[in-house]
Formats: sequence, structure tokens, C-alpha cells
Amino acid sequence: MNYKIEGSGETLVFIHGLSDNLLFWEFLASNLKNDYRVLRIDLRGHGETELGSDAVTMDLLTNDLKNLLDNLEIKNANLIGFSLGGAVALDFTVRYSKMVSSLVLMSTFYRSDEYLADILNKLKYALENSFEDFYDVMLPMVLCPDVIEDNLDELNFLKELASQTANTQAYIQAVDVCLNFNVENELSEIDVPTLVLAGKYDEISLLDSQIDLKSKIKDSKLIVFDDVKHNLLVGRNNEEILDILKSFYKKREEK
Repeated sequence: MNYKIEGSGETLVFIHGLSDNLLFWEFLASNLKNDYRVLRIDLRGHGETELGSDAVTMDLLTNDLKNLLDNLEIKNANLIGFSLGGAVALDFTVRYSKMVSSLVLMSTFYRSDEYLADILNKLKYALENSFEDFYDVMLPMVLCPDVIEDNLDELNFLKELASQTANTQAYIQAVDVCLNFNVENELSEIDVPTLVLAGKYDEISLLDSQIDLKSKIKDSKLIVFDDVKHNLLVGRNNEEILDILKSFYKKREEK
């Protein structure tokens, strides 16, 4: 399992989303490593982590994280997950609650309802054609039109670059993990400080579903970003989310 660990202090674990890798967190990690031990991981078949021969399930992804934390002798961690990574963080918290100090859930879902299943199946169908098709279908779901228009050349370059190393079979299996995911009945058991960060115009994890997620986790807090879809780490939101995380962890430390 590929990972990068930097800094010292209380541990923050960053878990990326579908087709991403640990570089997704570069801005936040580089600005938090001076105050915390920051651990970023590549999920199975993503980044530099091999897919392996086992069928990918949520249990497998969660166990991968558990085994890594055990090997690094990390007994407690603050989990930060984006999309699929948020689902992994939720599942880990349900299964290993004593190892989790807090949760930050970005654009996260707790089950695949009819709407999300339709979106996921569209992504899966595109992946079965090519990574490029997947990228073209996904992009308008995760970024607002003005962001795409203003950064079109860079986004096209990133598509070409990512297509050279993309493991589409791993991504298809990860979509199946999402389709089969459901921890709705376990959310009431979560008893750690939880922050839900949502995009007002998210077309994958609808805002209503994230409001519902917040309502099902006791004493959790919801922050909605008005100018984004699924990917929250866009433009000035990077600095705002960094400040939100710093404030969140500082308040925890003061208790």
C-alpha cells in the first residue's frame, strides 16, 4: 500500500476519492504537516498501490487502512475522506470506533440510493469504454462550468496524463464498492466529533443527502460551500477548508 507520512503530532489520515490518489491532498497536507502527523494513502488500484488479486470490497479497503495503521503503530487518528474516501472513513469508524478521534467527510455518501446508483452506473459504463470517456462524463459532475472553461487546457492535459497510468479495472471495482455501500443503520453509533463539508451544487452526493448524513450523526456540523459541485478543493476554497480544519482540530485539542 503506497502512502506518504509527514510531520509529527496528532495523526491526520487523508483518504482520496474514485480515480484520485494521495496527490489530491497536496495543498492541505503541505500546510498541516508542521502541526500534525499527516498520513496520505493510495487506495487499492489507485496511484502507486497495486490492485492485487482479491476482489475489492469495502471490507478490503477498510482492512487495508487498519493494517497500515497497525503497521505504523498508530492507535488513534483523525480521518478526512473525500467521496469514496469518506465512505471508507465512515466504514472504518463504524468498525474500529476506538481508533478514530474525529471525522471530516467531504462530498460523502452513506449509502447508494436510487439517484446515486444511476450516477455510479453511468460512470461505470464510461469506464468500460475508456478512462477518457469516464473523465469526460465525470468532469461536469465535479466542477462548475466556469471552472472548467477557465482551466480547460490544464484539465485536458490532466486527462491525457492520468490516462497513461489509470487502472480502469480498479476504478470499476471501486464503483461496485460504492454501489453496495450502506451504513445507514450504523450512523447513530458514531460518537466522535464529525464535520460534513458539502457543495451546494453537488451532482453526485446531493446536498440533501449530505444534510441527511449530518442529521444521522449526533452532534455533527455541516458546512455548505455555495460555489462548487462535488470537488470542494477549488480556488479560494482551499484556503477556507484549511482554516476550517485548523479550527476544528484546535477546538478538539482545547476540550
